[in-house]
Amino acid sequence: MKTKATNFTVLMVTLTLIFAINAMCEETNQLQEAKPYAYLVDQYIANCDAKAEMKNSKLNNVRRDAAIAELKSTFAKTYRKELINSMIRDEIKPKSYRVQLHLNDMFYSLVRSDTQAHISDKFFSLVPLKKSTL
Repeated sequence: MKTKATNFTVLMVTLTLIFAINAMCEETNQLQEAKPYAYLVDQYIANCDAKAEMKNSKLNNVRRDAAIAELKSTFAKTYRKELINSMIRDEIKPKSYRVQLHLNDMFYSLVRSDTQAHISDKFFSLVPLKKSTL
């Protein structure tokens, strides 16, 4: 009787260890899968930040583009994890142009959304420009 109980206990411990190791491997795979997307999102943020540096230009269109770039950067920084997860979920290829297109689509869909109008007002309030110049 003790042998059966011992065998059952060993079996349960072994199965628990197998499931735990499997979960750890799965988590490691997810991290490895997210790495190229994280790099490309960081690159996107750096590009937006560089463009936002031109917000003191004398040209209206350059100031407008810099303001939009600053909003994109804020958006990407705020929702970085969600954006990476959505790209993995949507099976976006980890190519620079595909990631930029996806991030821009996500940004503009948020700005244009009627249900999220208060968020776009919040973003526009971050930039020290008149709304009429946007």
